[in-house]
Amino acid sequence: MSTTRIDDSLSIRGGRLFIEERDAAELVREFGSPIFVVSEDQLRRNVRRFTKAFQDGWPDGPVKIMPAAKANWNTAIQRTLIDEGCGCDVYSAGELSVALAAGCDPECISVNGIPKDEEHIRRTLEVGARLTIDSVEEVDALERLTSEQGLSARVRLRLKPTLSTFIERTDFCAEGLMPTDIAALGYKGGLMFDDVMRIAPRLRAMERVELVGFHQHHGRHSRSTRYWQAQMKAYAGEIARVCDALGGFEPREIDIGGGFASPRDPHNAATDYTTPIQYGALFAISKLLQTLGSKPRYRVLRALIAQIAGHPNTTMAPSIEEYAAVCTHTLLGELHRLGVSTEGVMLQLEPGRSMHGDTGIHLATVKGVKSVTEPVGWKVAALDTTEFWFTGGRFEHQVHDFRVANKADAELVEKVDVVGRSCYGDRLLPMVHVPALEIGDVFAFLDTGAYQEVSCSNFNAMPRPATVLITGSEATVIRKAETEEDVFRRDVVPEHLRVKPPLAAAAGDS
Repeated sequence: MSTTRIDDSLSIRGGRLFIEERDAAELVREFGSPIFVVSEDQLRRNVRRFTKAFQDGWPDGPVKIMPAAKANWNTAIQRTLIDEGCGCDVYSAGELSVALAAGCDPECISVNGIPKDEEHIRRTLEVGARLTIDSVEEVDALERLTSEQGLSARVRLRLKPTLSTFIERTDFCAEGLMPTDIAALGYKGGLMFDDVMRIAPRLRAMERVELVGFHQHHGRHSRSTRYWQAQMKAYAGEIARVCDALGGFEPREIDIGGGFASPRDPHNAATDYTTPIQYGALFAISKLLQTLGSKPRYRVLRALIAQIAGHPNTTMAPSIEEYAAVCTHTLLGELHRLGVSTEGVMLQLEPGRSMHGDTGIHLATVKGVKSVTEPVGWKVAALDTTEFWFTGGRFEHQVHDFRVANKADAELVEKVDVVGRSCYGDRLLPMVHVPALEIGDVFAFLDTGAYQEVSCSNFNAMPRPATVLITGSEATVIRKAETEEDVFRRDVVPEHLRVKPPLAAAAGDS
């Protein structure tokens, strides 16, 4: 049987897609459709690559990988990461609970986010996790909790360095054509220098509070290593500025956050997604043609629509090793140049999409194929999944690479809109080339390990699908599929709105 490797976890064997040692289409037979599938082996490989690459570039102290729980907070996934020696970056109280339940050492938990309520801060201190200070208000709560309840705290300050040397447009779709440095300043996370100087002296004066270092996180504005070079230069400069203002403070921990691109990088502007431009041109031409009458107009539009095609990104992002080399070399060099000692300093990082993205695929089944033949040509393949189970990716206009799992190396002979089952347009893959499709074919959406399954919603009262973990040739459900009962479990109907039994039935019951 011929084998073609797609990446470390995915291969095509005898024309069928495999994830590790399991036939993807057969997983649908065994566990139902649709399902999310995650490779435990790929997750472990990613952790080891991150650890080695960053430790090789940071000889002055230890490196701690603290993957972002928000990217995939499934308990089994977190347990795998902790088994590999990772810490955990958590944002919410729920993510803190998952990290603790999975057995993470509290000292290796980074509690980030804004706003944090006082109960969340109190629990962080009680369990001994690291608190990342991200607002003036948090210091007020911290002071009350440590002085009145006798709790101790190790804290870091989240800085907000200006990325003045990287002014290319951000990839985040919400900001459109905004320069990255301005978009980063507009994000809610991080403290400007003046706020840091309002907070830091207070923290250092508190008896039961220890300031241990600094944190920053700008997110994935660009996949370029130059973006990370700009971050590290700006971050080092801000660290040096704060340390100097505090009379020579020496950090013991420096956290660079995350935002590295996953290898195939389906994220917004990185994707060769020209459909909006094509449709814009189509609209303009359509308006010009309206004076010719319907038949000539449709003849021209039919020819133009036949030329429109979407396809996923085909340019790979920089590797983990390339990101690590740029980050460590730049940060070390700049800190040393600015007189900040890194001897014994722990370097921390919080990868999310780059840790989890290529560990997962989503499998869904073709349930219907419809064609429009007149007055223009258009074909639609309807799957039993939905964009509401890809919510994280839809916010970023992601276009996922894909394979038809049971026809993984078949010739691409037709063009279809791949749509989901919700009442929205639900265009999952716009006008892509595919093999000849039949009812029952299985689509595999690649790179769904980060942000997708954990952002699913119940739109249209649809029960969310199961998640299956692949370990070599073993497959295990790690999150059960919901039932309709699960979907409605939180609903409470007031007494006056409850359905009354029919009169005859009520009389018969009496």
